[in-house]
Amino acid sequence: MKTAILTFIFILSIAVSSAQLLHPVTKPEKQWESDPGLKIPESVLYDTATDIIYVSNIDGSPAAKDSTGFIATLSTDGKILKADWVTGIDAPKGMGILKNHLFVSNIDEIIEIDIPTATIVKRYPVEGSKFLNDVATDPITGMIFITDSGLGQVFVLFDGKVNLWLQGDMFKGANGLCLRDSLLYIGTGNNVLQADIKTGEVLVYLPNTGGVDGIYMTSDDKLIFSDWRGSVFISEMKRKPVLLMSTTAQKINAADFGVIVSKNMILIPTFADNKVVSYTLDVIK
Repeated sequence: MKTAILTFIFILSIAVSSAQLLHPVTKPEKQWESDPGLKIPESVLYDTATDIIYVSNIDGSPAAKDSTGFIATLSTDGKILKADWVTGIDAPKGMGILKNHLFVSNIDEIIEIDIPTATIVKRYPVEGSKFLNDVATDPITGMIFITDSGLGQVFVLFDGKVNLWLQGDMFKGANGLCLRDSLLYIGTGNNVLQADIKTGEVLVYLPNTGGVDGIYMTSDDKLIFSDWRGSVFISEMKRKPVLLMSTTAQKINAADFGVIVSKNMILIPTFADNKVVSYTLDVIK
């Protein structure tokens, strides 16, 4: 009996420590909603160099080659600066900045945009791809990583060439990307993976998450991710995620969000609700 009691206390202590994995988080405080004019906003990216927010707008089917998609620009208070900043894209999704150029996934290609001139300067076909999604750039190596959610793969664009980098069952539903130093965090259909871009070693960083869309690693190693349906979570390695906020009940999505670290701000594209909504969160750092 004594052994059974001690075992129970041990299991209970583990459960309690898991439940208390994070310091208390201040409730998100809504700051603004973007002006009307966005059309199925899928991804948001803040540019620290220009103090401008870029928003990819699908404006149609996420897989249709219809040239109706576009990139819009917002101010940091949610005003639309230019809805048609760059047009003629099919279904733009993830974005990344490298050397004053914006790289955007577009179904089966990567589009390179010169930011000062708002001009598409190059298109990189991704042979064998099906549904390219998120983008992450590495300013140190110049590597650009792209997920393919349709095939469960990760591609890399480097020195003008695109190559398949990672594939296999564990990458099924590969979507959100976030690069921190030499570690690439990959949100999949049910896990968050951690891949070392130097060695190619991959491990499961956070299991059983459900589908992961937006993803961000804070400076103090807290992982924040969204599930597209409307929920945003925070966690640490191997720990159970804690819900930060949710608009699922209102049927408002939470797609590939962006952050403004200096303002402790998260920028959530609501997809079918056609807005970007800003909240302050003390964990954004």
